[in-house]
Amino acid sequence: MILRDNQLVTLWMSGKGYSKDFKVKQHRHDFYQLQYLITGEENISINQQKYILKPNNIALMDSNVYHEYSFNKNAKLIDIKFNLDNELRHFLSNLFLKPVFPVNDAFLRNSFSQLVEQAVNYQTSENSELLLDLDTQVKLLLLQLLHSSRKTTTVSGNSMNTSIFSEILQDDSFPMLDFLEQNYDQQITLDDLMEKFHYSKGQIIKMFSDTLHQTPMQVLQKIRIEHSIYLLKNTNYSIGKIANMVGFSDNYFTKIFFKYEHQVPNKYRITAKKASEDIILNRSFDIATQP
Repeated sequence: MILRDNQLVTLWMSGKGYSKDFKVKQHRHDFYQLQYLITGEENISINQQKYILKPNNIALMDSNVYHEYSFNKNAKLIDIKFNLDNELRHFLSNLFLKPVFPVNDAFLRNSFSQLVEQAVNYQTSENSELLLDLDTQVKLLLLQLLHSSRKTTTVSGNSMNTSIFSEILQDDSFPMLDFLEQNYDQQITLDDLMEKFHYSKGQIIKMFSDTLHQTPMQVLQKIRIEHSIYLLKNTNYSIGKIANMVGFSDNYFTKIFFKYEHQVPNKYRITAKKASEDIILNRSFDIATQP
């Protein structure tokens, strides 16, 4: 028996890249659709109203609403198709009033990529328990978007805005970690940490070991690798450019990336992109009949 959420069922998910001038003709369907643009630029028409999507913009399509879209530039977007029950649709009604809007909250931006990663995990493992979790997370995301749309303040952020060490730190503050996460693209040494925070090398190493169970340079490497993974999945930047963007030299980047991910960066990119292209999450959903 496969358990699904009783208010929202995720049908399909994708983290595809689209080439410039790719077009999807006008159509409609009886389910709902959400697109989150990561890179590029998308022209979209919803109910005859035309919009231009920029990075970190969302397009939310109601059921049975005519829509079409095309791309002005090579683009990467996360696309989610789902069903809602009437009660939840009514609760979310304000979210559908303005079908295109920006996502200013850095936490929500990261949530989209995490959803696709979990969908890929389901596709690989076919663990049915992950489907219920995915449904719940998509529902939570919509509720968070509804809440966020009522705020007027914006949150600026980089590609990764939540600490990869947050589970270890929990609510504790660690200024040196904050410094590494904000300056990972710069050349940072132990001497730099000594000068900025006024501790000896031994004290710094002990503080990292006691708090994160790693050396400062190991922590910095891990932060850089996490940022590089995001860029490999969501951009078409060259491997050399990504290496420089996250603070590595090209050759050293490949060596360290292989150490953590057991693949060279280019192979990792190809595998990750292919895995996230078409993820069917409901057996009754026929991708061949959908644009």
